[in-house]
Amino acid sequence: MDKTASRKSFYITTLGCPKNTADSSVIHSSLLNEGMIPAETPEDSDFHLINTCTFIQSATEETIQTILSAGEIKREVDQKLVIVGCFSQRYPEAIKEDMPEVDFLFGTGKYDQAGKLLKEAFPLDFQDYPEFNQDLLDRFQTIPLVENYSKPYSYVKISDGCNRGCAFCIIPNLRGKFKDSSDSDIISQTQRALLAGAKEILIVSQDTIYYKKNEIELADLLKRLADMEGLEILRPMYLYPDKKTFRLLDYFPTIPKLAPYLESPLQHVSERVLKSMNRSGNYEFFKELYTKARDVMPGLEIRTSFILGFPGETAEDVDSIIQFLEEVKPEKVNLFPYSPQEGTKGFHLEGKLSDREIAKRVNLVRDVHLKNLETIHAERLGKTYKAIVDEKAEDGIWVVRRLQDAPEIDEIVFVEDDNLKVGMIGDVKVESFAEYDMSGSWVWS
Repeated sequence: MDKTASRKSFYITTLGCPKNTADSSVIHSSLLNEGMIPAETPEDSDFHLINTCTFIQSATEETIQTILSAGEIKREVDQKLVIVGCFSQRYPEAIKEDMPEVDFLFGTGKYDQAGKLLKEAFPLDFQDYPEFNQDLLDRFQTIPLVENYSKPYSYVKISDGCNRGCAFCIIPNLRGKFKDSSDSDIISQTQRALLAGAKEILIVSQDTIYYKKNEIELADLLKRLADMEGLEILRPMYLYPDKKTFRLLDYFPTIPKLAPYLESPLQHVSERVLKSMNRSGNYEFFKELYTKARDVMPGLEIRTSFILGFPGETAEDVDSIIQFLEEVKPEKVNLFPYSPQEGTKGFHLEGKLSDREIAKRVNLVRDVHLKNLETIHAERLGKTYKAIVDEKAEDGIWVVRRLQDAPEIDEIVFVEDDNLKVGMIGDVKVESFAEYDMSGSWVWS
C-alpha cells in the first residue's frame, strides 16, 4: 500500500509577480514538513491555497475572481480553501465577512509557518500523521511537474519588505521594513531548485540592490551562487536605479554565468514627478546608468517600467518619457496606468487624472516603444543568441528564450524542431518576428 495515500494533499495557486512564486515555494516546503503531499491540480487537493496579490487594482480584481472561481471548485470537491499573502494581509475582515467559501487565511511573513498554521487550524486533518523520512521528504522537495514548478528556471528570494516608501506603492504596508534572508536560506533555496532541475536562477526581492545595504555584498552573493553545481544562468531582478546599482555594474563582467540583462524599473524620468513619487534619479542619470550597463556587458538588454498618470503629471512629463525611449531605446518596457492605493502617500495627492486620460498616455508611450521594438527586432534578424528551451508549446513547436529575456515577462522565440528538450541550452537563430515574439531555428553544431 502507498504510504502517502492517506496523507492530506495541497495545491498552491500563485498570483502576482515572481516574488510571490518564490514565497509559494517556501509554503510548499513548509507543508511538506508537516507531512502533506503535493497534488497535481486544484481539484485533486484537500487544501487549495491561493497566494494572492493586491499591488494595483487590476491585481486585486484578479485575486477576487480567482477566489470566487476556487469557491466553485470547492463546492464540487471536499477541500479547504486557504487564502494567503498580500490580499489577506490587507483585507482580513472583508474576506471573513464577504467570502464564506474561505476556510482559513493568513498574511505575509508567515510563509515558512504555513504547515504549522494549517495543522493548528485543522487538527483533525493532521491527526496521527507519521513524519516523512528524510529520503521521501527530499524527493517531494525536488519533484518536478507539480504546481507549475516544472520549468527549467526558478526564483530565489533574497529579502522581503522595502524601506523606499514610494508614494504609489502599498508593499511596505503589507510586507513591512526591508529584511535580508539568511545566507543559509538563500543557499538552500538555490540548491533545492537546482536539484529539482532548474538551470536558471532568478534572484528576486522587493529591492534587490538593498541586500545588506552594499553592492559589494550582493556581488559576492551572486558569485557564490554562480559557482554552485548545476547552475547555468544567473539573473538578478528588481535592481533599483540608484548609485549602488550603478556601482554593481562594475562587477557584472566578473560574475560567471550572469545573464546579459538588466532589469531596473525607472517608473518615470521627470525629476519633478520622481520627487513626487518619493523616488530618486533623473533623465541624465538613468541614461548614464543604461549606457554603462551596455558598455560593461556587450549584448546586454534592458527591461524597465513606467507609471503613467501619477497625480500632477503633465503632458511635458510624458514627453520626457517619450524622448527617453527614443534616445536610449530600452528593449523591454512595461507600462502601468497609475492606480491610487488607499494607504499610500500618493492616494491623497492633488492633480489626479481621469482614467481616460491615463489610458491615452499609456497608449501614446506604448506606440513609441512598439515603433522602437520594430527596429530592435529587425536588428536581431539573422543573429544567433545563446538560449534555453523553456517548454513545449504544441506538437513540434518549442518555446525558446534568449538569455537576454527573462522568463514569463519578456519575448520568446518559437522554434519548430522535434529534437529539442526542456532545459536544453544552446544557440537559436532569429529568423522572423511579430509584435513582441520571434520565430527561429535551433543551431545544431
